[in-house]
Amino acid sequence: MIDHTVRLERMIENDRKRQKQTLYPTFGFIALFIIYFMTTDVLLLLPIILVGQFPMLYKSWHRMKLLLTFNDDARYQEKVRSEFGLAVGNLVFLLLLITSSILGWITLLTLIIVVLVGLITFIVLGYRIDRELKAIDPEHVTGTELSKAQVERQKRKIS
Repeated sequence: MIDHTVRLERMIENDRKRQKQTLYPTFGFIALFIIYFMTTDVLLLLPIILVGQFPMLYKSWHRMKLLLTFNDDARYQEKVRSEFGLAVGNLVFLLLLITSSILGWITLLTLIIVVLVGLITFIVLGYRIDRELKAIDPEHVTGTELSKAQVERQKRKIS
């Protein structure tokens, strides 16, 4: 089992690499959609949302692969996979809602309410899974710890 500080450093490095890998393709997709919108005057809401979600899904996939190397316990690995499943579920949830809205099955107000309730649910489930991972493996790096470490690292770079 790998100790907490080594895990934290690996996760910070993993996030830094994934951030760089997803930055340019995201800008490229956004530029393509802007050009398409300017030439056709048709705003494609579904592809714009997908552009925002695929980099997150890519980062979640690599986070899952990294976390699976930290602990061989079957319960830990199951929870790590369920955390990635939650990210996939979030994407499917948004796709279904936007498609339903475009097809006229639900109104815009209903869409907004369901999105807010759904996203709050996904956030709460993410924190719950993170806490369960911490209970299974005390050396687990939670999202909050990772965020704090990244902020501290940025402060040190600026100083």
